[in-house]
Amino acid sequence: MARVNKVKRSVCEEILEENGGTLKEIENIVESQFEFLRKTMERGEFSQVRLPYLGKFHVRIHRLTKLNHAIASRRKV
Repeated sequence: MARVNKVKRSVCEEILEENGGTLKEIENIVESQFEFLRKTMERGEFSQVRLPYLGKFHVRIHRLTKLNHAIASRRKV
């Protein structure tokens, strides 16, 4: 699992207090939301992505083109 920052950790701890479970399970669930967002944005299959309670995420077309170019150039190496 990816590194969990302080904000994600506090969200995970709050969910743990309210719902139980293990911290590792909850961290995996929370991180999977961001992994989904990352993969969706990489594929460009969105106009915007909304994560409940976290907000709407979108990328400007120019920025998306620049990111895709950077990803493609890294893969060529």
